[in-house]
Amino acid sequence: EEHWVPEEGAGQGLVHLLHQEGLAGPLRWLENCLRRTAGDREQDGLSFPVPLVPLSEENEDAMEDRRFRALLRELGLRPPTSEQESFWRIPATLTPQQLRRAAASIAHHSPDPEGLPQHPEGLPQHPEGLPAAPRHPQAPAPAAEQLPASLGSDSESEEPVPVPLQSGNKRQRQLDSEDEDG
Repeated sequence: EEHWVPEEGAGQGLVHLLHQEGLAGPLRWLENCLRRTAGDREQDGLSFPVPLVPLSEENEDAMEDRRFRALLRELGLRPPTSEQESFWRIPATLTPQQLRRAAASIAHHSPDPEGLPQHPEGLPQHPEGLPAAPRHPQAPAPAAEQLPASLGSDSESEEPVPVPLQSGNKRQRQLDSEDEDG
């Protein structure tokens, strides 16, 4: 695997151009992937290649865009290397600091009306790059189907069960099924 390191401010010209072409959503998605991977690497102390899995049609289209792929290369990401890989990867060699710098070079050009980056589904983001939990009290918790029956009671006196900050089960299932294939 290559040990190429992105330069400070890599890709900023392309980021500006891609914003003008209407690819702000995929750029936010890429920025969030980089920040999330940086946080995971710091928290776990482990580093392994992370696939960029476009779960929306907009992100999938961006991954086929020549200029978007040029940006991925400038940021130090690598294309699939064999028939066994379908997705671009964030290489294991990129440190959390390099990933945050790459994310910052993307964020630098994004319009930021509320002071917080926006999640592709339009949910406000926490500074760590995780989507803020949607506030729908009547909606079931995304992890409810995974809870043991003893924890799924409607009683309000029980301790709250932590819910992963994800935009929905669909993304998790798709990632899980992808893991089983690989």
